[in-house]
Amino acid sequence: MSEAGNLEERRKLNHYTFWPGFILLVAGITLGLVYHEGLASLLGGVMEWIHINFGWLEVSLGIIIVMFTAGIAFSPIGNIRLGGRNAKPEFTFWQWFALSLCGCIGIGILFWAMGEPIYHMMQPPLSLNIEPGSKDAGVFAIAQTTLHWTIAQYCFYTVCAVAIALVSYNRNYPLSVAAGMYALIPEKLRPLAVPMVHAICLFSLCCAIATSMGAGLMQIGSGAGRLFDYTPGPGTWAAAAAIIIPIYVLSSYSGLKKGMRYLSTGTTRAFFFFMALVLFAGPTLFILGLGVESFGYFVNNFFRNSTLLNTMQIEDKWPMQWLVPYMEIFFIFAPLLGHFLARMGKGRTIRQFILVNVIPPTVFCHFWIATFGGTAVYFQWSGLVDVWAGIHEYGMESMVYILLAQFPFSKILMGIFVVTIVFSFATMTDSLVATLAIISTKGVRVSEEPPKRLKIVWGIVVGLIAYVLCISGGIEPVRGLISLAGFPMMLFTFAMCVSLVKDGIYLLDKPDWMDNNTE
Repeated sequence: MSEAGNLEERRKLNHYTFWPGFILLVAGITLGLVYHEGLASLLGGVMEWIHINFGWLEVSLGIIIVMFTAGIAFSPIGNIRLGGRNAKPEFTFWQWFALSLCGCIGIGILFWAMGEPIYHMMQPPLSLNIEPGSKDAGVFAIAQTTLHWTIAQYCFYTVCAVAIALVSYNRNYPLSVAAGMYALIPEKLRPLAVPMVHAICLFSLCCAIATSMGAGLMQIGSGAGRLFDYTPGPGTWAAAAAIIIPIYVLSSYSGLKKGMRYLSTGTTRAFFFFMALVLFAGPTLFILGLGVESFGYFVNNFFRNSTLLNTMQIEDKWPMQWLVPYMEIFFIFAPLLGHFLARMGKGRTIRQFILVNVIPPTVFCHFWIATFGGTAVYFQWSGLVDVWAGIHEYGMESMVYILLAQFPFSKILMGIFVVTIVFSFATMTDSLVATLAIISTKGVRVSEEPPKRLKIVWGIVVGLIAYVLCISGGIEPVRGLISLAGFPMMLFTFAMCVSLVKDGIYLLDKPDWMDNNTE
């Protein structure tokens, strides 16, 4: 078969991957909507059982992966250049940073940067013996939120990205999650194993995207309601979805090197602009002081606070509400966001790839959380605004607008923030829709784009699911599916770590680190 024929064959829909994952997704969402309370109760019980019996495993594997990632970076494997010794990078460092930041964190940091620190400040873990609402609680709140949103999750995503990029660029395997585990999958089992792995990935990622998008739609609706003094509802969410879906579908349609690159670069600039605005218009000295103290706390207590569980203190629900669920979410997104990051690795050594994907986003996120979270802590500590009461009365999605209302030109700031959310939302969803499209094919290569119709289909599907969940109140039951989906994804992530070592050792002995015998 000619090269053109091979390309067309690789770009075809893999029915054994697409339909099982799609049917499982539709069935899970439908059950969540029709049997809302019953399914919520059932999944709540299953989730609690997983947390109690396997929370220790998820947390311990998490910290092991962080150390493993650092070890790979400074091992001989770190010298390998993705794409071979003479490969040239396709993205500048700024474009790479913007894609990595926006494609991996997206709406999450906008939604949680103010709200999560207040939860930790007012309800810290019992095992730390911190007085709620105190200075120590405020420092812990910023440090712990930074821990949740920085090093750990970027290590998860990056180590999977290295595993996929190594075999895609240096061994000419398909650009797929399963290819990152080929070293552990015998060749005769791959026709069965690959569709199974990708079907689970499709289901897991769609559940995660839909719940994240649902939260984003509600936050946009809340902002619009405060700007124009009305109560948001299904109409507002529909309008938000109607604006966002075309943005990320068109961006994804145009490919990583066009739409996604421009979208992420613009969104990153908006992040910096808005962060500077809040820093200098808000309690500047308080933010800077709390940021320095919390960074010191973060560094000194990294391992301890990365492994906080409720052993011998069963009444402490904090670990099962925060740390363990975060690990599950990281595991769900790790192979899939790793798949996205792998496309930016060409021409970089593995050491460069790891350090740039982990350190700059970590530094940025700490400044972001110190700025926005520090502002929330300041208002709560000073008594100017009862942020804690506001969260309970208006919901997490309204938190940022309650605080921005205290600033001069608050309506303008809220408008800027809503626009930032829209583009941040679109940027992250763009990266994930592209991943869904790629793993739905029979095996496109790293230099190829999946069929544009698949990007359109997945873009519309996840947007519609998010909207349906918003108007039906079905988001919470579907969150229970994340715990179930997180378990196999944890196994996939661990398998990629092992496979990475085997592939790395194999390629170290090859000329120019390339396996030219792979078809």
